[in-house]
Formats: sequence, structure tokens, C-alpha cells
Amino acid sequence: MPHNWIPLHAAIRGLRWSGAMRGFHPAGLRRTGNFRVMNEADHVRPGRITDCNIHLWDQSLNPVFWLSDRALLRSMLGDYGSLPDRYTLDDYRQATSGLAVDGAVWSDPGAADPFAAIDWVREQDDGMLVGLVTLADPLDPGFASFVDRVRDLDPVTAVRIRLTDQFGNTTESARGDDTQLGALGAALQLLQDAGLVAVVETSADSLDVVTALARRLADLRIVVDHFGWPSDLSDSGRRVHLERLARLAVQRNVATRIDAIGTIFGSWTTEAIRPWLEGVVDIFGADRCMLGSDLPIESLRSTFGQLYGAYADVFDDRSADERTRLLGGTALDWLGAS
Repeated sequence: MPHNWIPLHAAIRGLRWSGAMRGFHPAGLRRTGNFRVMNEADHVRPGRITDCNIHLWDQSLNPVFWLSDRALLRSMLGDYGSLPDRYTLDDYRQATSGLAVDGAVWSDPGAADPFAAIDWVREQDDGMLVGLVTLADPLDPGFASFVDRVRDLDPVTAVRIRLTDQFGNTTESARGDDTQLGALGAALQLLQDAGLVAVVETSADSLDVVTALARRLADLRIVVDHFGWPSDLSDSGRRVHLERLARLAVQRNVATRIDAIGTIFGSWTTEAIRPWLEGVVDIFGADRCMLGSDLPIESLRSTFGQLYGAYADVFDDRSADERTRLLGGTALDWLGAS
């Protein structure tokens, strides 16, 4: 199957990356130097955790293209030269030691060979990984064969698709006509038939396209990545983004991953992210929201302990059941292998 990061805009006009990540990273947040294991558990203890999004990779075995060129996603990630060439499950365990992490969901970061990536990750697993999310282009001619192959690879539970052009620098309206939506819907029907979840990474102005797809495929479980990649971080921008999410949340077959906090907000503070995270959970409910670290990428901005301490602070006034679902129950329900 051709490289799984092929932009979809060539086939679905209007579903282009909006350039939303530009301007998110003040100069002060970028860090250089060697990657270091983050281990700070001396913050608020959030409770038992199933991390809904982690990445593992080995550049020497199965390169991730944006790690091969450390300038390629600089506009989105800032200076990410300190990310390691190899990040294993043992590295993740070290980064999270001292906190009650019961499990995690691995997401393919864009490895050259997605099947080799799955095998490599499974070889490391001793029960920590509750589900695997692979990555593919649903409009690739080989997508049907890809789905047939991954559907039987335990514990693969989902296929992530990108309705974004990660290299685009323009902003376009992301609507999509019936023909375009039909082509994508036909491909996603394959995931529905295979019992797989569609994890959709999309720019903020394409959320209405996801809403239309969710309405057409009511039996397909959809998880929107990074609560829809908000682009305008102003108060008015937050109101617009939450309105878009509210239209999407009407579709009960849609949930969202709350993660990539440092990538979205840059040098974040708990108070800066609070109204966003509270707003998302108010809209979807704790049974359709799951918290994640996005390690090791988040280590460019914060430690695991700092991030989950912030989550604990933001959701401190929620019920015990809601906190349990946010910290892991929802991830197990939507992305965990049965």
C-alpha cells in the first residue's frame, strides 16, 4: 500500500490542512538539547489511567517521515529536534513511573510500513497496550485490502485517517459536496463492516464534514482526534469551535480524544486550557471523551505528571464516575480491544 500520509485534498477538494497550527508556539516554548526522560509524579494524583494516545517508533527500523526531516513539521511542533530516534514501551513506562498507568492506546505516528510498526509494537507489549490505532488513506486504491488485513490483527481496534494536508499553508472552506463525501463514506463503510473504529484527524474548519459523515454512517464509531484541532485560541475562537463540536456531538456515534495539549496550545497553563477542556466535556459528556498524553511529543512542552496533574485539576469537580471515564474508561470502551 502506498505511503499512508498521502494528503486527501487531491481527492476531496476543500479538506485541506488549514494552517491552523501556525502561530501556536511562542519563541519561549521551544527547547533544544538531548531528549530526556520526564518523570515527575509529585503533582496532583489523577487516579488510575488508561492513556488514550501514545506513540512508539524506531527510526532505524521503520522511519517516520517527519522525524527523518526535523524541519518538516516545525510550524506545527516547534523545534522537535530533541525527540528521540527510538521511543519504546519501556521509555514510556519510565516517563510515567510513579503514576497509576494501567494501560495505553498506541497510535501509528506515520511509519513507512504500518504492518511492520504493528508487529514491532506487539513484540514489546506485555499487556500494557489495550488497543492499537493504525494509519491509512481511505481513498487509496489499496484501502480495502488494508482493512481486510488489519481487521484480524489483535489488538488493532481502529484506523486513523487524516482529512488534512499537513504541509498546506492555506485556509480553505472544508465542506465537500455529495460526490466527495460519498467516496469517503464508501471507504469508511469498510471500517464499519469490519467492526473497526475510525479515528479522524481533521482541521477545525472540517468538523462539519465529519458531522455529515457521522450522520451517513450511524453505525460507524468515530473518534475525533485532538478535540478537532482548534485553530483560533481566542475567546471568540473557542466559542466558534465549541459550537462546531456541539453540532458534531449530536451524532451519538462520535467521541473525541483530548490530547496533544502542548502541540495545540504551546506553552500552556492549566488556566489557559481549562475552559477548552471543560467545554469539550460539557458537550460530549465524559462517556465520549478520553484523556491522553501524546507522549513522547508532549514531552517538548511538559512532563506526564504535569499534564495529568492539570487534567486532575481541571476535572476535580466532576463526579467520581466522570473522572474514571475520562482517565480511562472511555478509552477502553471506544478504543480498547475486547
